Amino acid sequence: MKKKILLLVLGLIALIMSPFPGLSGSDIQEEKDYSSFYAYDKSLPLNAEEKIIVDKDTYRVYKIYFDSVNGERVPALLSIPKKREKVPCIVFLHGYGGSKEDILPIAELIAAEGYAIIAIDAEFHGERKEEGKELYSPNLSESRNGIIQTIIDLRRAVDYIETRPEIDKEKIGYVGGSMGGIFGAIFIGVEPRIKAAALLVAGGNMSLMIRKSKHHAIPAIREYLEAEGISYEEIQKFLDPVDPINFIDKFSPRPVVFHLGKYDEIVPAEAGKQLYEKAKDPKKVYWYDSGHSLPLDLVLARVLDFMDKELLGKKLVFHETKYWMSKYVTGILIAAGSILLLAFIGYKIKKKH
Repeated sequence: MKKKILLLVLGLIALIMSPFPGLSGSDIQEEKDYSSFYAYDKSLPLNAEEKIIVDKDTYRVYKIYFDSVNGERVPALLSIPKKREKVPCIVFLHGYGGSKEDILPIAELIAAEGYAIIAIDAEFHGERKEEGKELYSPNLSESRNGIIQTIIDLRRAVDYIETRPEIDKEKIGYVGGSMGGIFGAIFIGVEPRIKAAALLVAGGNMSLMIRKSKHHAIPAIREYLEAEGISYEEIQKFLDPVDPINFIDKFSPRPVVFHLGKYDEIVPAEAGKQLYEKAKDPKKVYWYDSGHSLPLDLVLARVLDFMDKELLGKKLVFHETKYWMSKYVTGILIAAGSILLLAFIGYKIKKKH
């Protein structure tokens, strides 16, 4: 009971005296979209440090550090194709337990498609990992603050790429999967500079996800709530400021596409469905016959087609077509060759008789 009271007191204090800029007690009582949780002083210097860590014929990868709110120093990777003209840029956030380095295996492919891509380490991930701290944990105040910090850090990443002469700042998109999809739904709802977004295995309704998710970090949270007698209604109110379902509709009229697994038990499929339904047009959803692990080759083809249309304005796109051709054309040709061979053999036999 003492822990329950402590949690509720901490929640009240966090609501009244938020450590994040642009928020006051009166704002909390009247705010319905919670966007002020993610406000920050845009005049804050970035004090960026940059170092080339990959230098290929067609692209470079930079290791970057820049300042964010609350004295945080954010590590990032930025991959830029070597082109004379300005290029569009994708902001990317990894899943739970991942890091900014998750973009390195696809950096060359993305560069070949003409895109830059920037990725940061979320709070308590990658270079920001701290012993004994997790972003999903029974310390719900710390978790909530960590989510808010990460969203503001993503906004600071946009501040940074706007300083790069190689980037077309009118063509910035977002891609995130799992945790990156969940946080991304908040980020795109509060960041007007994102022009198109792809959310992979994302979901909304935080109390639903805590109640039903089979993610390895979630049982400890459920056990804590049960031990302290905290209801899911109480915890939902506390997490409303970081619930994607309260932000996704703010992205309209910009286009968003969802890629969801029909049998996902990590980010429950129902949470994905609710998030998609709360989004406003223009929106699209692909449902895959999968759990949390999507067929990434197909997803990548569809995301590239989406970004080509929405960021670059292309009328005709072919990545998904190429995917299906590469998957089935070889088999079709073999089958057709076999049929022709059998027909030829049959003709020869018939001719002999």
